[in-house]
Amino acid sequence: MVERHEGVGETGPKDSAPREPTTSGALPPRLNSSWSRPARLWLAAVIVVTATAVTIHLLLLFLYLAPANAISKEHRELVNSYVYPEFDQNWKLFAPNPLQGNIYVDARAEVEMPDGSRRTSDWVALTGQDIESIRDNPAPSHADQNLLRQAWDFYTRTHDAKGLPVGLEGQLSEAYVRRIAAGRLGPGLLGGQVVKVQLRSTYRPIAPPRWSGENDAEPVTYQTLTWWPVSKEDFR
Repeated sequence: MVERHEGVGETGPKDSAPREPTTSGALPPRLNSSWSRPARLWLAAVIVVTATAVTIHLLLLFLYLAPANAISKEHRELVNSYVYPEFDQNWKLFAPNPLQGNIYVDARAEVEMPDGSRRTSDWVALTGQDIESIRDNPAPSHADQNLLRQAWDFYTRTHDAKGLPVGLEGQLSEAYVRRIAAGRLGPGLLGGQVVKVQLRSTYRPIAPPRWSGENDAEPVTYQTLTWWPVSKEDFR
């Protein structure tokens, strides 16, 4: 015998109201909200501009790093004007040539005192400042790791044996290094105004492994540059 319960049919309770059909495609209020049309246009414009800038940046760096070809030769002036000095590399694509020595750069300043006299500061270890910022730092900045090192490498590659700049790149590298030194030392020092800077470098070659059989007789070399006058523009 089947026991029947009052108010219960084959399809469920009699007092249950039928569900109203939902509107096709409707979203809950939390998901139905959207950005305004101007906001979407601004977002699209930002995405397009950013993507274009990144594409141009990568294209110019590729032409600079790639082996010489017809396109890079034709647009060499444009590529170099964009790359130097901020994006300079000391290696070429498919033929890396990393540095094989430790370079330490020091700087000192000539300071004009309020009474008109001149004083010379002690040497300041610029490379030592970078090393101190990097050591025991789990996420050192790109500037601390590469700014001074690449700037000095850029300078040495664009100057001849007599220390004279080779073309426009040599002049750019000189201004770049001078501004780095001026920014580290000035504008105020020893109670006066920095008016000149001088740099020197020490190159210590990294000894090759014993099993390589390479000659490790390369000596430690030193280089001291002339005094460079600085202006207010160099401290910006």
